[in-house]
Amino acid sequence: MDKPITTDSKQKGVQKLAIALLLLLASAVIFVLPSLVSEPWISGADQSQRVAVPSPTVVSPSTAAQKTQYRRDAQTVLAEIIQRRDRLLNKRGVEHWGAFEFKQAQKAVERGDQEYGFGDYKDALNSYQSALDGLTELEGKAHSLLQQAIEDATVAIEDSVLSTAVNATTLATAIAPENRTVIHLSQRTLTLPTVIDAMELGDQLVALDRLDRARQAFTEAVTADPEHKKAAAALASTEQKMTEQRFRSYMSDGFRALDQNRFTAATEAFEQAGTVYRAHAAVAQALAQVETRRSQLWVSNQIAQATELEAQEKWQQAVEVYKQLLATDGTLTEVRVKQIPVTVRADLDKRIKKTLSDPLALSTTSQFRRGQKVLQDASGIRNPGPVLQQQIAELRQVLKASQTPIQVLLTSDSNTDVTLFRVAKLGAFDKTAVSLKPGRYTVAGTRMGFRDVRIEFTLTDQGLDKPISISCNEAI
Repeated sequence: MDKPITTDSKQKGVQKLAIALLLLLASAVIFVLPSLVSEPWISGADQSQRVAVPSPTVVSPSTAAQKTQYRRDAQTVLAEIIQRRDRLLNKRGVEHWGAFEFKQAQKAVERGDQEYGFGDYKDALNSYQSALDGLTELEGKAHSLLQQAIEDATVAIEDSVLSTAVNATTLATAIAPENRTVIHLSQRTLTLPTVIDAMELGDQLVALDRLDRARQAFTEAVTADPEHKKAAAALASTEQKMTEQRFRSYMSDGFRALDQNRFTAATEAFEQAGTVYRAHAAVAQALAQVETRRSQLWVSNQIAQATELEAQEKWQQAVEVYKQLLATDGTLTEVRVKQIPVTVRADLDKRIKKTLSDPLALSTTSQFRRGQKVLQDASGIRNPGPVLQQQIAELRQVLKASQTPIQVLLTSDSNTDVTLFRVAKLGAFDKTAVSLKPGRYTVAGTRMGFRDVRIEFTLTDQGLDKPISISCNEAI
């Protein structure tokens, strides 16, 4: 009878089988795989120089596994190298800005290829890793170079340095030809010569104070490159200078007109200046000066007019002028002071004219005394003018005449009873004469059976041309 199989026997059998499989796998890795993977990932190494790797007689499983891992890692790094190499060559134009470093990386790859071909996977991995590090560094350098080139191009365009702008945009285009910023900067660089020429012309014209032409030049520069800050600033500055020049011109016209007392023209000029700079303090001040000057001139003219009226002894008219001035501006102290004596003279002139206008009223005692008071006041004026002197003379004459009796001849029919009102009852007479002061008189006649008669007459210092006849002849 056969013996039963124990657990220990089973475990020993499994271990023998595992060892056999491992030895078989190791043999395959050492002798079969190197013959299958003998070509490098990156061409460039001289295939004729490669020497077959001698097969080791004995390789431990751990060494075989380690070599396998190095080979796999080398292939992974090599794949990354290919990607970075293609990007640098096809999309970054590395030959234009990093040719030396790129060649160094290529040499490291070639060295790795040789080491890989000899089966020195660890050394190949190190060489590939060195190449990858170099390519990675180049990609980082590309990014920094791109940013610097963009910055340099932007500054060069603003500073109108054409050579720098061209070099910077060329480099940026090589690194990132599809970058929108780079494309835009390249387009701006193409228009930079036009901008430079227009800016130079504009600066020359500004120096010659030919601002209209300068604005046209700067406008051309801005049209060529709307983003050119200095061109836009130059255009804005020129337009500002033109605005200020226009403002100063209007203000100068206004002040020139103001100096000539042409107030309407001055106001129009200052208002034009106000359309250039709205709510400008200088415009408001200038318009206020116009009104002040206008007012001052009007006051001066009015005072001069009043003074002329005083010289002509037209006192009442002078008073009216002063009243108008004070109604306009009650703070005119000079006018207020001048008004006082003029008002006194105007009042005296009014009293004199009233007395002289009705000399017959002086026949009454009260009016005669008033007339005497007027003559006294008039005679007390120092340095009387010719008008007042004439008025004083006339006053004396009318006052004297008012008190000088004049003989008046009355005739009647001896049947009429005659009365001279406020003088005397004359009774019936045929002819009589009475002495009367100049004045207005009424004489009446009455007779039984006849209609009464009433006669009014005015007696001047010249007397009457004919006798006054008063008789009641109309029977009732």
